[in-house]
Amino acid sequence: MSASCPLYAQKRTSIWPEIFAVSATLAIAVAALTHQPILDAPTTDRDTRIVEPVRALPGCLEADRASVAQLAAFLERNGPADAPILERAIHTLNVARRHCLCEWDGRGLEDYQWLSRWLSEHS
Repeated sequence: MSASCPLYAQKRTSIWPEIFAVSATLAIAVAALTHQPILDAPTTDRDTRIVEPVRALPGCLEADRASVAQLAAFLERNGPADAPILERAIHTLNVARRHCLCEWDGRGLEDYQWLSRWLSEHS
């Protein structure tokens, strides 16, 4: 057959959906047959998990309360130009909290001090 034959062109274009369907079916079948559950993964059963509250040191708690109060005062005068400042302040507050919860109290307190300076400079 020549490439200029209209029948050849029709057969050529109509075969691609079939090839795709067969390939997709085979891929799904192979994935289903070779799937193996991960036995070491933690379960998501909520009844079997016990969550204990995390305790932060008093210094971190005091610094957090002071930073939140300072941030709340900053929010009272919030304007459109303050968006980048608020974004950075909230990010730093979250990082400081994580550092304190990971018991990196020195690093967490440094973050709180930096946040306090940052908000004071932009108030």
